[in-house]
Amino acid sequence: MYKRIKYFFTNNLYWKALSVLMAVALWFVVMNINNPTEIKTFTLNIDILNEDKLEKNNLAILNIDDLKNQRADIKIKGTRTTLDEISKRYNKENIKLQLDLEQVTSYKIGDEPLEVIANLRPSITNIPYPNNSFEIVSFYPITSTLYVDKVITIPKKIHPKTIGETKQGYTASDPNLSSEYIQVTGAKSIVDKIQVIYAEVDITDQTSTIKRNVVPVAYDENGNKITDIKFNIQNVDVKVPISIEGVVNIVEPALIGNLLEGYIVDSVSYSPKSVEVIGDKANLRKLTKIILPEINITGLTNDTQYTYDISQILKQHNLKLKNSKDSEVEIDINIKQATTKFITVPTSNISILGYNDKLFIDIPEEFTINITGEDNLINNINTDLIHYNIDVTGLDVGEHSVKVNVDLPNDIRLASDTYIDVKISEKEENISTQQETTQSSETKIEEQKIIQETVQIENTSQTEDTTNKK
Repeated sequence: MYKRIKYFFTNNLYWKALSVLMAVALWFVVMNINNPTEIKTFTLNIDILNEDKLEKNNLAILNIDDLKNQRADIKIKGTRTTLDEISKRYNKENIKLQLDLEQVTSYKIGDEPLEVIANLRPSITNIPYPNNSFEIVSFYPITSTLYVDKVITIPKKIHPKTIGETKQGYTASDPNLSSEYIQVTGAKSIVDKIQVIYAEVDITDQTSTIKRNVVPVAYDENGNKITDIKFNIQNVDVKVPISIEGVVNIVEPALIGNLLEGYIVDSVSYSPKSVEVIGDKANLRKLTKIILPEINITGLTNDTQYTYDISQILKQHNLKLKNSKDSEVEIDINIKQATTKFITVPTSNISILGYNDKLFIDIPEEFTINITGEDNLINNINTDLIHYNIDVTGLDVGEHSVKVNVDLPNDIRLASDTYIDVKISEKEENISTQQETTQSSETKIEEQKIIQETVQIENTSQTEDTTNKK
């Protein structure tokens, strides 16, 4: 059996193949002679008409792209030769299923898009048909759903945006735009979705100011691009200043004036102590530190805060802060009541200035000073480190009240000035000489008295002797 089948298909193979071809050709000849009527389906895209009339009426179709990509079927009935002619490529393009948008121009659109059902219309034109006729049997879909919205034009702000990072040690400042606003035209529901319009510039590894001509791009709240809109300008110029970075130190302010008696400055703090700035190298070299102005603390009794704006100083040197929040330096001065302590000092510790060796200076054996300062300093003060002196230059013999000059350790001061009584007189050796002179005078007087008395006695004796002789 196998051999018979094999023989049938392999024997006289050429003639068998020729017979099949002739049979097919004969079938085509018969069919063409008969030219039977058939129905053929053509698949195509929907053809949109009068789209420009929507623009003139400030209307827009939100799903226009979907409509243009929608596939439709048209069934055409005709003879075989007619359908073959229609199926040719250059004729097939003339088969259309049309959507005329003029039928929606009369609708009034509010704040929300309007859903409209529009009719479709088939059309076949410019085909040199054979003698046999044809007809469109059916088409699908017969209508399309349109979402019609009104077109609006409003201004929107353009936000410059940099992407990437400059080269290390350099900083990009805020970009500048040639146009801050742009007119946006589009369907209201789409324009309303615009969250921001960016003009982006890539600054990756840049070390100097750059300029770019940029196409603005609109984004919704999710960061998705919005494309179905138009701008009144296509490009904007963006300039991004790029400067070198540096650090400027801030020096603590000096305090002037005096607090009320009994108060001391507990601490002084300020922040920031340095700021990052941007500018060119020359200006950064000129300004390495900012000295804060002096603060007058006269009469203060409570903690006090001062604020100083350093931006003007930087501006004078053509520098800018890298972080604008650092423009103000806050200075805190903490004040508290001081601790006082009385110390008794022997006068042997006093140095006397302006001493005159011809005079004698008499001072008390001890005196008391009143010091004030922080608790730990006052309570742990080493009195051996305190130095005292008085100045008696130009003082004459007599009694005087002289101020004691006290040299105290840092952060300790006198609560009040100290005075001591000083008695100045001539030296003791001068007094002894006067006493000796007085004693000598008195001795002479006594001697004279004795001589006088002796003379008187002698005279009396002589008188008595004379009398006795008589």
